Amino acid sequence: MSLKVYSVEIEFRTHGPMKYYDLTNILYEVITEAKIEYGVIEAHAVGATPALILARKDILDVLDQFIKEYIPVTGWRHGNAYAHLRSTLLGTHQIIPVIDGAPDLDGLRLYFLETRPVHNHRRKVLFFVHGKRVF
Repeated sequence: MSLKVYSVEIEFRTHGPMKYYDLTNILYEVITEAKIEYGVIEAHAVGATPALILARKDILDVLDQFIKEYIPVTGWRHGNAYAHLRSTLLGTHQIIPVIDGAPDLDGLRLYFLETRPVHNHRRKVLFFVHGKRVF
């Protein structure tokens, strides 16, 4: 058995706060390109304020209610402290099993969440696939 590592970086533009970008199809594409049958795929959002979440689409509304556009924090003078707090609470990294050449998502989807009120913001996500290459 031969273990392989495959990596790819994607770049895209985001528009506005609390906007979700579905990266699930990219997961499938990266795993197909890597030709990994069994292993894991890691996704890393680059930056101090983005978030990567695994969720069902209907959970996104609940998340929006939980984390409002501005989190009131007494005494903070930082203009986008709320974006850093969202990123910290939700995380910028996900690890997903790869089984039979596909991500094992169990009905979930991978979303990139833009937390800042910036339009036309350039963002990057790194994907690393580790596993058994048999194709």
